[in-house]
Amino acid sequence: MPFVYVIHCACVQLREKIASATSAIKSVFGQEQAPQQDASSKLERLRERMVKVRELFRDTDSTEFVIVTIPTVMAISESTRLCASLKKEAVPVKRLIVNQILPPSASDCKFCAMKRKDQMRALDMISDDPELASLTLIQAPLVDVEIRGVPALRFLGDIVWK
Repeated sequence: MPFVYVIHCACVQLREKIASATSAIKSVFGQEQAPQQDASSKLERLRERMVKVRELFRDTDSTEFVIVTIPTVMAISESTRLCASLKKEAVPVKRLIVNQILPPSASDCKFCAMKRKDQMRALDMISDDPELASLTLIQAPLVDVEIRGVPALRFLGDIVWK
């Protein structure tokens, strides 16, 4: 049974290293050092919670991750990477909200015309992107108030989820 013993020793050594690292982190933040077993059990509980969170994120019956971005080339590129990472982890992604779209205008100033052109280029990136093109695209207009608080979220929700 030496193989079992080696695995057991490796687990004990790993726990000791983790407990030591945890104690060091706690001392940096001025918290009391906990006994090694307490630190190990806390880490184990954290690991169990992380497993439950991962399972919840992957549960297509109760979870959908909606990517929200703005219409800039950089933001769309980041959304592409996020979408790929979520799909790799089997997290369901079905929708993409692009926020702060300039509303149509009959009379554009030079700045607004250039901004609208940049936004259209970013929106074109979505339709050309293999990660994002399959998602349902929802466009949210730029509004003249900061969206903060429940009433403002309801206002924007009424626009977006019409």
